[in-house]
Amino acid sequence: MKPSKVVLAILITMALLIVARRASQRQVPVVVETTTYGELTLSHTCNHVFKGDNTTADLDVVVSGGLVPEDVVIALYYEPRTTDATETSNREARVEAITIPGHGLVYQVAVPNQGRGTEFSYRFQLEDAAGRILATIPVEGSKDKPKQLWFRFEGPRSAILLIVHILCMFVSFLLMVMVLLTAFEDVKNRAVRIRLAKQTLWATIILFLGTFPIGIWLEYQVYATYWTGIPFGRDITDSKALVIFIYWLVMLYLLKGSALSNDPRKDVIDVTAVRWVAVVGVVLSLALYLVPHSSGSF
Repeated sequence: MKPSKVVLAILITMALLIVARRASQRQVPVVVETTTYGELTLSHTCNHVFKGDNTTADLDVVVSGGLVPEDVVIALYYEPRTTDATETSNREARVEAITIPGHGLVYQVAVPNQGRGTEFSYRFQLEDAAGRILATIPVEGSKDKPKQLWFRFEGPRSAILLIVHILCMFVSFLLMVMVLLTAFEDVKNRAVRIRLAKQTLWATIILFLGTFPIGIWLEYQVYATYWTGIPFGRDITDSKALVIFIYWLVMLYLLKGSALSNDPRKDVIDVTAVRWVAVVGVVLSLALYLVPHSSGSF
């Protein structure tokens, strides 16, 4: 491939990955919940994620407008998070918040680390000595299904492993773009077809390395799970990565003669289908890259 086309492929790849990165990043917004009781205003900031194997979830309630009555407590209720946090057989824990010295009217509960990947739903309740609920954070939507906040513990990930993962994904996508550019050349030419097949071969190999051994180990470092996509789970991040890899593996099989033995006669598909198989592969890969990470089930 001409140097000018390699440079063009790099520029296209960088542009596409920047767009895909911005579109696919699912940001968990910080939530600020407030409630009132008489002249008091209680507020809580929920960051959702707590990183580190030994970190605790420090959950604060800030009180303004006066002092909390002596016979009133702020209590945290939390339990393992499920699809519907109100329908679980797990017993919720209750911990009373304590004031933080030197921080005014700030009440805090430190929830012990429950392990990487664990999630909990929670709420605060302002209660009197008789156990009556005076106010809640967040404010209840209804008595039958009270609103809940949630937090998740995540482990630290290796910076080096993350960099290698990103490089693998960049190089594999660069090779995919090169496949696309090559596909619009004269694929009837033996040398061009072999070059396209070799690009497909290396794109598949590097995609495999970045997605599976490296990607799976990163997932374990953060969530303590190795694979949560199909066929063992329904996480969309793992599932879409598997779909992309399977397509390129099939494409490699279709071009096995050119890729492995430099003999286009041993390819499974004829020359007229090569271009469209390559175009569909790149478009499919980009479309799936645009799907936000951890955005649901698949």
